[in-house]
Amino acid sequence: METHTIPRGHWFDDDDFRTLVKQVMGLRPRSWSLAEVERATAALGWELREPRTVGHRVWRRFAPRTGPSYGYGLLESDVSDPERIRRLNLSLIDLPDEGEDDVAVADRIRAAWWVMEDELGPPAMWGGYSGPWMLWRRTDVGDPRLAALPDLLLHAHDDGRMSLDLLPPGSDADAVGQASVRGRWYATEPSDLPPASAPTATALPPGTTWEDVEKRLAQALRTLGRGMPFLPGRFILHLGAAGDPQRFVQCWSQDLGLVIEATGFLHHPDAANPAQLTRDGWDFSLSIWQRRFPDAMKDYEHATIAARLLIGELRHIGVELADLSYDGTISGRGRGFHLELPDLLVPRVHQPASA
Repeated sequence: METHTIPRGHWFDDDDFRTLVKQVMGLRPRSWSLAEVERATAALGWELREPRTVGHRVWRRFAPRTGPSYGYGLLESDVSDPERIRRLNLSLIDLPDEGEDDVAVADRIRAAWWVMEDELGPPAMWGGYSGPWMLWRRTDVGDPRLAALPDLLLHAHDDGRMSLDLLPPGSDADAVGQASVRGRWYATEPSDLPPASAPTATALPPGTTWEDVEKRLAQALRTLGRGMPFLPGRFILHLGAAGDPQRFVQCWSQDLGLVIEATGFLHHPDAANPAQLTRDGWDFSLSIWQRRFPDAMKDYEHATIAARLLIGELRHIGVELADLSYDGTISGRGRGFHLELPDLLVPRVHQPASA
């Protein structure tokens, strides 16, 4: 009987995905050499095909009829070191039904994460690039002579595909989040993030301009806005002067939209230009300058506009580029995480809540 299938539609109505998760959870190669990973997968009856070079990567696909029971699988390595495996990737194709809306798609993605959480407990990290992902790090209190348990990553891609990856234990955020992709975000406990900068830090790379930061902020807002409804979760991001916590702007997700706020004008009202703010679409009806983008999840142009307005008002409030910093959090699914934006160029400086 052919074990390989291409799942379509509501594929969480049965236990196929859970069965695959349990199979992958049981994989524990003694090392990440090709020979050891192939030995571990062969124990499941998975058979590898000949390697194929794709750019800077070497792919070794599993045969369709003697590979994973669900979706397509491959081993990935670098051309420079083809015998060392970077990840085992399982591509889970789940095409939405015709006319299916984002709510239905989100329900299916959440179902996948719930299955993972049911089997593995809460994830150690959330993140996003081309769609949101969750990462599980596993510890084993059993025989210390055994190899460490691999990490597991479940990624909901923007194109409707989902992927389940087995990664070397302790993979850093860049390895998980594709360091070559702009607009990445990570959310995790402080102990798993790079240390925040001191409030006096001026760590911008040489030659950085306001335009550079605006462009990268727009990229981050797009990926954050796209990912939050699927988790489901909510982010809040503060941008301001590292040395003066009263000079800042902020933004946050709300349902499928985005809200931006020029909060610093509460402390520096003389810096505001009400006529220009009104022309730019800001609203003062709540006694604070805000603008709302209710369709930011679907319309990426809203993130571009929001970034331009936020950066513009930072400059009006008197924030110097060399003093610019950010801080942020993500909450959802009963948890709260610190937010890291590795592509923003701006240092992350934790400001006390009283600020």
